[in-house]
Parts: sequence; C-alpha cells; structure tokens
Amino acid sequence: EIYDPYLEAWQQEATTGVPPPGLFLGGCAAVHESLLWYGGSDGKSRFGTLHQLNTTTLNWEELHQCTPQGPMAKSACGLASFHGNMAALFSGHGIPTGPTQPGSTFTKDTRYSHSGGWTNEFHLFDLQEGVWSSPPTTGSRPPPCSYFTFTAIDSHRGILFGGRTEHGRTNDVYIINAQTMHWTK
Repeated sequence: EIYDPYLEAWQQEATTGVPPPGLFLGGCAAVHESLLWYGGSDGKSRFGTLHQLNTTTLNWEELHQCTPQGPMAKSACGLASFHGNMAALFSGHGIPTGPTQPGSTFTKDTRYSHSGGWTNEFHLFDLQEGVWSSPPTTGSRPPPCSYFTFTAIDSHRGILFGGRTEHGRTNDVYIINAQTMHWTK
C-alpha cells in the first residue's frame, strides 16, 4: 500500500517483478526513485537478500542473494544510502554464513535456543557494480547491536542511534563517515 499525504489515505497498488517474501525487521533505504530492502525475518528464518523497488514503475528486482562473502542473513539491521550509488548495511541480529568480517564482532544471543546473535558487520553495496564490499573502518565502531535507527544525514555520513545489545537497550549515538570509513561516538 502507498500512503498519499495529500489525500491523507492509503491506496493499494499492484507491483511487478520479484518482491522479497513477506518479511519484517529488514533494513530499508531510499535511493533516488527507489527503495532498497535488505534481509528481515518471516518469524522462523532470517534472510540475506537485497531487493529494490522502483517507486515510479512499482517494479521489484532482486539485486543480490546471501553468500558467504557478503553480509549474513539477518533482521533488525540498518541500511542507509550514500553518494546516490552506495548502500551501507550495518549490524543486526542473525546467523553467520561465513567467517566474521575483519574488525567486526559476533555475540551469541543466549536468551533463546537458536544459534543467532548480534553483529556489528559493516558492508557497502555498489548499486552500479552490483557487488558487496567490506571496507575496514577506524574509530569507535558500535558494539554488536540490533533494533536501532541508521539514517544518512548527508551524501557521506550516517547516524546510528540506540538499539539493543547483549547488555540491553542503549541510547548511544555513532556517526560513520563513508568517505573516510571512520566511526565517531
């Protein structure tokens, strides 16, 4: 459904293409005339696919599937757009699909019997090339967390606020500079 703020009403619109399955807790970001959606959960499993919805044509496209070289399948993660051609994916709650990204940490969630946990992975997706990269970062990298906000504040910086870690909820604020790959708390 699409909300029309002028009419103050929701309208059902049909979409075409390959949409993500019915999921919640994925990362979402606006890029030009598109919305990007990464991961999410269906209540049983976590997903690691990246989809794009062209908001003009209402056509969905799957841009990338989960691989051991890319981000883990996860939910409660953050996605932000930088430079108009780059999507930054941070953190979340998931299950590792390969080796831990250099510089990141995975903390097992012992509250439940499943094998999931928190991560502080940081990945970039190049929308023109269609590939993930895992650039090294410097500074005060946030701890493994989920359920936070992650929003671009200009063409090269994103702000992360709050979230949940293995120690509970937090109100911490971090800024990532996507040009220098430096985190500031």
